[in-house]
Amino acid sequence: MNLSRKYLGFLFGSILFLGLLTGCSGTNNVDASSAKLKIGSLPIEDNLVILVAEQNGYFTEENLEVELIPFQSPVESQSAFQSGELDGMVTDMLIAAMLKGSGEKLKVTSLTLGATPQEGRFAIVAAPNSSLEKVSDLKGKTIGISSNSIIEYVTDGLLTEGGVNPNEVQKTVVAKIPVRLEMLLNNQIDAITVPDPYITYTVAQGAKIVAEDTQGKNLSQAVIIMTEKALSEKNDALIRFYKAYAKAVRELNRVPEKYKELLVENANIPESIADEYQIQRYPEPQLPAAQEVEAIFAWLKQKDLLKTEVSYEDFVQKGLY
Repeated sequence: MNLSRKYLGFLFGSILFLGLLTGCSGTNNVDASSAKLKIGSLPIEDNLVILVAEQNGYFTEENLEVELIPFQSPVESQSAFQSGELDGMVTDMLIAAMLKGSGEKLKVTSLTLGATPQEGRFAIVAAPNSSLEKVSDLKGKTIGISSNSIIEYVTDGLLTEGGVNPNEVQKTVVAKIPVRLEMLLNNQIDAITVPDPYITYTVAQGAKIVAEDTQGKNLSQAVIIMTEKALSEKNDALIRFYKAYAKAVRELNRVPEKYKELLVENANIPESIADEYQIQRYPEPQLPAAQEVEAIFAWLKQKDLLKTEVSYEDFVQKGLY
């Protein structure tokens, strides 16, 4: 009888031990799946910090796999994000706000550029040999833009700061930047709004900057957004992601020229300006300022592009760094 009890006790203990092992194994499987992040990106400067972190093994140091998935257009990346193929995406704050307003379950986790007006330059550029020199000269002139976009938002902001009502210019929708550049350089349009490196490229071809957003209000911000599912299920992985990201920011700002080739290869820098093009300073992980978020919300509401009310607190995710 005692022997039977001992045997049963041993058997029960063995089952309990195996159960604990199985439980631990299950937990490890969850952690392993959580240690991979899939982030969509475009061939733009905003991704450089992630590329530096990947190249230098900073994500690996944090026991994290980050798959940066390239897309050639914002429409493609947004479609992949909305279909659940991605954990996150590098985009601009206006797209992030429109997606949030349409009901997408997402939050902004950080800026990539735009903590100060000097980061992520946009400009209204006049055609070569144009007489346009200041914002007031743009009244009645044609400006090539992409509609309902960060380009149009910045255009309206620069015009307003220069004392011109956006309704006093003729906005011409030219969605593709290469076509916009060609029209400007062939004097088929008075001016266009573009970000760098296209500002630098057009100026090298004889175009003139009429207004840029590096002074005055901070108009343009690029951000990383994450799905609420990723924020819930992969929170620890995201904390580790931002540890690696912060390390890459410090390294990049310390020796920017070391990463010129990496930038040129991944950010559509025209070959003709690659040597002279300067890598800008990148911000440490931080959230966009409330006033800049609210300004975008107000503009979207004015254009009836924000389908539902969104608050700053609902839009951003705190506590990752």
